Parts: sequence; C-alpha cells; structure tokens
Amino acid sequence: MTVLTVENLTVAFGPAVAVRGISLHAERGTVTGILGANGAGKTTTLLGIHGRVRRSSGRILLDGQDVTGHDTAALVRAGVALCPENRRLFPAMTIEDNLLLGADGHGRREQRRRLAGTYERFGWVAERRAEPAGRLSGGQQQTVAIARALMSRPRLVLLDEPSSGLSPVAVEEVGDLLETITLDGTAVLLVEQNVHLVRRLCRTAWVLAHGEVAAGGPVADLVRTGAVSDAYLGRSAASRE
Repeated sequence: MTVLTVENLTVAFGPAVAVRGISLHAERGTVTGILGANGAGKTTTLLGIHGRVRRSSGRILLDGQDVTGHDTAALVRAGVALCPENRRLFPAMTIEDNLLLGADGHGRREQRRRLAGTYERFGWVAERRAEPAGRLSGGQQQTVAIARALMSRPRLVLLDEPSSGLSPVAVEEVGDLLETITLDGTAVLLVEQNVHLVRRLCRTAWVLAHGEVAAGGPVADLVRTGAVSDAYLGRSAASRE
C-alpha cells in the first residue's frame, strides 16, 4: 500500500531550481531509496516533502490524502518524521531530553509512555539516558536520532544520509535498525550514498541527477543497467552509447 506519493515536486531558491518536477512514491512497511551524487537534490527533496523549504509546485499525498498545504508541524502530526543528516542532536542535552523533543506537543504522561516504549526497544539508551548526547559515538548518536524521530509515532520516516561519517560496523548496525522499523508497517524514505546499504535495505529506489529523476525502479535493475553508477559519475545513458 502506498503511504507517500510525490507528484511533480519543484523547489527553487530564487532563480536557482534545486528540484525540478520530481515524482516518486514509498510503500508501507518498506525502505525506499533516493540515490544520487552530491548536489543532485536528494536532501532538498526530503525538505520539500517535509515542508522545511518552500515548494514552488507539486503535490504531496499521504495515504491518498492531499497534505500539500500542511506546514511542517502539521505534517509531523499527520505522521511524517524527518531524521536529518548529521543527526542534529543537542550535544549538551541529555539523551532523554533529546528524545523528548520527538514527542514535543504531547502531554507529559504521553511523553513518558513513549519514552518507556523507546527504552524497552533500545536497552542501552535507557541505561545511558542521563548522559549528554555529545558523549556518544557516531553510530550511537544515529541510533538516538532515529529513536527521536520514532517518538512522534510516524507512519513515514524521511531519513537523510544515516551512514554519513560512520564506521562499517556502525553502518551495518544502522541497517539492522532500519530493517526493524518497517516491521510494524512504517515506511522509510532513505536518502543515501552508500550503495551497499541501499542494496541491502531497498527493493525500490529513485536516482536523482541535476534535480530530476534520472531513473527509478527495482534496485537490482538500477544497478544492473548502470543507472546508479551513471548518477554518481555524472553520466547520462546517451553518453555511454
């Protein structure tokens, strides 16, 4: 079942068009990838979906409902969470206080209920809840950032470059975590440059180049046809012929 449908999304910063007419979709209980080189428009696409940057045009549907006019706060309430690149934790704040930001706007009793569920799921986070988040390793910080996003009880998580700056072991651990997220039906839209991680997690992916969708479909097909390598090398299909 389709959770997210993006139709002809365009985002411009003054005369510079960063994303031009992107259309894609994400299914319930799956991880869907967005691939592309630096500057391809991947992060801007996520920010446009989440209302963090102004959309010039396009339509956003969530479970078939048009949420194009919703601001970021309304989208969070509707079940769309963003886990940004570089984790964006507050290093001087405790792990618990960082997590509580994910349930902002809910009453204290509900926040505590969600914390209890998070601590049951992430045992080591519970043990270190009173520590400043800045003491954690990169992989641990990424886990806390994802847990913070899950505190809003989303049906869709927009996840930006979770492997950035992590060791190979930490990347595999993040992959394990993402596999568990989808078990309850949550959809994940994953922006990632680590092709190995995308091949492991995603059945479907969209390849962006110069702010447009260059290719889309099953990940195995995208790799086999060279669409992924073309995007990272800045080549078009015509240039290979």
